[in-house]
Amino acid sequence: MAALVTQNFRVHNAKQFREMFDETELFGGTSVTDAQGLLNTNVYLFIGKSDAWSGSYSDTNVPNPATATNPSSDTTANTSYTHWKDMIAAKKVASSDVSHVVTRHNWTSGRHYSMYDHTETMTNLLAERTGQTISTGTGTLYPMYVMNSNFNVYKCLFNNKTEAGVPQPSTTEPTATTTTAGAPAALADGYVWKYMYSVSASDALKFVTSGYIPVKQIRDANALGNTGTAGGLGSSGTKNDGSDQATIEFNAVDGALDVFVISNDGANYHFENNISIASGTGTSLVLSSPGLTTNDYYNNSSVYFTYSGSSYVRKVTDSAYDSGTSQMTLTLDSTLGVTLSGSLTANVAPFARIIGDGHGQEIVLTANSSAANSVGGVTVVNSGNSFTTATLDVLQQGTGAGASAVITPIIPPKGGHGYDPVTELGGYFIMVNSKLTQDESGTFTTTNDFRKIGLLTDPNSDGAFTKYSGTTATQAKTFTFTSNTAAISGDITISQNSVGANGATAYVVDVNASASTIRVIDVTNGANASAGYDGKPGSFQCTTSNVASGFTGVSAATATFTYTGGSAVLTNVANGSMQIGSGDVIYIENRAPVARASDQTEDIKLIIEF
Repeated sequence: MAALVTQNFRVHNAKQFREMFDETELFGGTSVTDAQGLLNTNVYLFIGKSDAWSGSYSDTNVPNPATATNPSSDTTANTSYTHWKDMIAAKKVASSDVSHVVTRHNWTSGRHYSMYDHTETMTNLLAERTGQTISTGTGTLYPMYVMNSNFNVYKCLFNNKTEAGVPQPSTTEPTATTTTAGAPAALADGYVWKYMYSVSASDALKFVTSGYIPVKQIRDANALGNTGTAGGLGSSGTKNDGSDQATIEFNAVDGALDVFVISNDGANYHFENNISIASGTGTSLVLSSPGLTTNDYYNNSSVYFTYSGSSYVRKVTDSAYDSGTSQMTLTLDSTLGVTLSGSLTANVAPFARIIGDGHGQEIVLTANSSAANSVGGVTVVNSGNSFTTATLDVLQQGTGAGASAVITPIIPPKGGHGYDPVTELGGYFIMVNSKLTQDESGTFTTTNDFRKIGLLTDPNSDGAFTKYSGTTATQAKTFTFTSNTAAISGDITISQNSVGANGATAYVVDVNASASTIRVIDVTNGANASAGYDGKPGSFQCTTSNVASGFTGVSAATATFTYTGGSAVLTNVANGSMQIGSGDVIYIENRAPVARASDQTEDIKLIIEF
């Protein structure tokens, strides 16, 4: 069966991932009590693998976890077991450490940018498309949004394309921060840019890279409307953070028609500006000294004027000229609602009829300055709302008047431009930013390196069936030793063959000589049948009772382990903070070794594409 996985599906999945970090936020910002921590998903960023890549791989030839069959492929053996054996420590990812991001496109003079078009695929609008027809011939058409030098983000609503559909270059940087609804005025280069939001300084530090910038929706992700109780934004309150973006989201109008594209300007239309209004009331408007003096020649025209701060657009259904007074009486399609007085003027243009499922839209056509009697532009008097379909007809004026103009209304995305920047700009990337600050209160090693980074969801506490919720976790096992015959260092393998050949082994991550402890990973049971600290055959033997009930400890001779140049007695084994195999490993990234130090902080940014 033919099917389509839409861009909206990708964005939806990204939103669901983002929301899982803070599910207790309900519509309108109302929090719920979640004493057991069942709603939110606990996500941990972990580091692992202090030992070098082996086999056909090396620290300069790192295995790609997406393609390598071993050691990092997406198999049960790896995702459920191997990564746990490599795991050194983990840090909980806070909701504030996660953001939607989109690819970064700095505004650059001379580039040709795509304009938003409801008939164009989002894939095209968000891509750098080569081999496109542009003003210079054939070249690159860049995505429809940019970030300017002030970290303000804009969406292109019109790229000054010709009637033939050829985009022109952008040469004027957008800088306005207008938060009102509707399309702003065109810049000097003809481009129309919608201000979407500004990247805050704090978000820039966390989520701006050379390739990505953050994007978010302030209102509830699945909200309809603007009221807090309905899950929207509200003019004030919890969801409204007072930012420009909050105002833009609140002011967005669903289904408003703000942008029109002229693909044929037509011919033989009549335009007339600044005609004196003699009087007007009801459905009658009288013009003094009109440009046309023949009955019915103003029929199907649009007459436009302002009075007492309000704009009026009416269709002319009949026109009659009085040669004695040099006045033209226009019969209008609807009442004025006022009685006009004072010195007023009106403009006459072809009538633009919108056919669609919305309402309230009023526009006025303007003349083409370079081609007489043709349509040159569209002035939006009222953008209307609720349009999901719309076409535009330019009506002929009077007998033998103009024809052939083709003008297309551009329907905005659901909610209006700026309502949901995440969806509008293709926010199906998620960035997870986590900072590993020094030793994180002793849970992270600062004397060894790591080669693996991953994300783990909802692990249990060790030895329990309850969600682990600590801020950090040491996952390497901690071995306490005594009677060592030589110094123990990191990056060595220890083995215990005192109970038979092929005994248990482990890899040493770091050493605390003063406490006589080592932290180890890749703990592997031996081939012998003797149960060790955890009650399992072949596991490490120690001199004290330990994890498994019934294990009471063994003699020093039996608990001895060896390493290059020496031996020591294992006195105690402490498991890591999290239950091995619990939760789900959902993301893996292999790297060249990252060395750690006691005065060092790693700023880790993971990009996940849905």
